[in-house]
Amino acid sequence: MNTNPDEATLALWLDDELTGEQLAAVESWAITQPDQMAAREEVRKWRTMMASAIPAAEEPPYPDFFNSRVLQAIRDSAPKTEPVRKRPFSWNSWLMPLAACAGMVFAFWIGKKSSTAVNYDVAGAPKAIPVEPVVYTPEKGVDAEWFASARASATVIVLNGVAAIPDSTDFSETVYVPMDREIDSTAGGVVNPGTDTGR
Repeated sequence: MNTNPDEATLALWLDDELTGEQLAAVESWAITQPDQMAAREEVRKWRTMMASAIPAAEEPPYPDFFNSRVLQAIRDSAPKTEPVRKRPFSWNSWLMPLAACAGMVFAFWIGKKSSTAVNYDVAGAPKAIPVEPVVYTPEKGVDAEWFASARASATVIVLNGVAAIPDSTDFSETVYVPMDREIDSTAGGVVNPGTDTGR
């Protein structure tokens, strides 16, 4: 055998449990390994000594007593289960779910009665309640004011207490400016079929 046997095969060879071709292959390898041959002889001597000192089979003293003690230990370690007793009919088993169901129905009914009437607009959507707008600023020391500019057709927010933005800042990447080609040319005029211009 050109290669070393694996650990499982070597353990079987040391215990004299190999047969046939496996035994022949390991024996041819072990001839060149004096330490392995010495280990096998030591295992054989130990096995012979143990066989002479300990009998192969021995009955325990008082086998009936031994077996009864084992059975008693098994019975003692088993979990104790009580027989299942049927409970007599109880109103609590029906009353609690019915009371919970009645409470939910009552709460739903009260909620329907106490809801305020909602005004609906022409489209059938609920009208929004007018609320005074509030500008929130997360930083202390910053005051915010807003006003609607009719000239600019926009809402203007003025922040006092914020550092000025330098003139060198480039906003071209963050600002959307529509190009002429993106503006709808038909918005101001009527398109006549068969003509190229809408004006």
